[in-house]
Amino acid sequence: MAGYRAKRRKIRSKSFLGRSFLISLILNIIFILFFNNLISFDFINIPEIEELIMVTLVELPSVQKPTTVRPEIVREEPIAEVSVRPRVEPALPEPAKTQEIETQPKVEKEEVQLESGPRVEVKMPEIDIPATVDMAPVKEEVSIRSDVQVATRELSPSIASRREIEGEVLEKGEYEIQARLGMEGRERTESTYGTVVTPGELSTLPRQAEKESPFGKRPLAIMIDNARDSRPQSGLEKANVVYEVLAEGGITRFLAIFATQEADKVGPVRSARPYFITKTLEHNAIYVHAGESPDAAIFIKEERIDDINELVHFQPFWRTSDRKPPHNLYTSTERLRDEARRLGYIEMVNKDDYQFEIDSNEVLTGKEINKINIKYNVNYEVSYQYMPEIQRYVRFLNGNPHIDAETGRQLQVKNIIIQASDKKILDTEGRLAIDFIGKGAGLIIYNGKSEEITWSKEALESKTYFFNKDGNRLAIQPGNVWIQVVHPDTEINY
Repeated sequence: MAGYRAKRRKIRSKSFLGRSFLISLILNIIFILFFNNLISFDFINIPEIEELIMVTLVELPSVQKPTTVRPEIVREEPIAEVSVRPRVEPALPEPAKTQEIETQPKVEKEEVQLESGPRVEVKMPEIDIPATVDMAPVKEEVSIRSDVQVATRELSPSIASRREIEGEVLEKGEYEIQARLGMEGRERTESTYGTVVTPGELSTLPRQAEKESPFGKRPLAIMIDNARDSRPQSGLEKANVVYEVLAEGGITRFLAIFATQEADKVGPVRSARPYFITKTLEHNAIYVHAGESPDAAIFIKEERIDDINELVHFQPFWRTSDRKPPHNLYTSTERLRDEARRLGYIEMVNKDDYQFEIDSNEVLTGKEINKINIKYNVNYEVSYQYMPEIQRYVRFLNGNPHIDAETGRQLQVKNIIIQASDKKILDTEGRLAIDFIGKGAGLIIYNGKSEEITWSKEALESKTYFFNKDGNRLAIQPGNVWIQVVHPDTEINY
């Protein structure tokens, strides 16, 4: 029994596996058929590609220049005719010309009864005498300018005027020329010609000496550096007046006045200080600088100084590459005058407003000085040595010849003035105040001699005058002037 059951269990188990395999096979067949029908029923709409088109890109050459075929002209016919008349230049009036008429002296015979002898016949050359009351009225001629008038007066003397010259005859045709040349309210005879007749004597008029114009170019007052890196300077040789004054730090600076000579290169240019502006006003000059101290900026604004500042008016300045800033800034007098003209500054001034009193015959009565040393401090010692053959003093700086960079020549000075003044330190930067208004002592030197002086300056824009011990004004010699401003602690040896 037990064996039977075990056998049946075994058979049943096999038939179950067989049936499972058969069912699985049928399901697979059904799944395959279903999936195949799905595709055939076109549930997924995929478009068919009927034809593939291949496209090839070809790069065409670019057209360089379009060519235009010019049509041939079979016949040329005029389109229009233009009548052109010759250009007529406008006729300008001819300028006034002075007509020169050559006249021949006429001989007139006049019988004059003299008390002491018989009648005489007088033959007179062409003469020129002043007009008398009997002269013809003045004929006014048209002048080129409104302020220039020229009048000619024809001389036709009467019998009375002939008697006044004792029988000598004056013929028509002689003229006296009188001119008023731009001087309102002032008439003067600029030139005359001819002869003057006196009884028994014939003489010619002396030539009128030419007068020098009282006007000249307005001076330029230029601040120039004197630091060690700024030497040698350019243009000092052409300056008419040079002031050397202490600045902060024991360094001196120059204020160079250019009045009658021009310089192509001047510098190095440095900043402004108030006491230098005081000297500028004394010469009625245009002040040239590169920046300024705070006090100088106030001074320039309040006093309305005509100045050219490199920080504002940079056109006339340039910098060189051979030196380091700030010791490489330069300018020229020609450029400065162009800039002054552009700014509208006055260009011409009266020479008396800026020149020192000059007298070549002035002789100093003091001590002879062939050499003088001025020691501001250990780094700034100036000396002058007299050269009798040229009657000039040559300048040295710290024992070395002080030369001009442009000419390579040692600086020569005709007049040396030592002007003593007190100084005061203003701030922690060491800026100074030096008052040039008032009175003080000094020394003037030229031609190997010297004389002790006093100086006086009454107001800001007035000149500085120099007097000898008797109170008489002293003049300088024709030539340049160097003014050394010294203080109580400055050592002077001569």
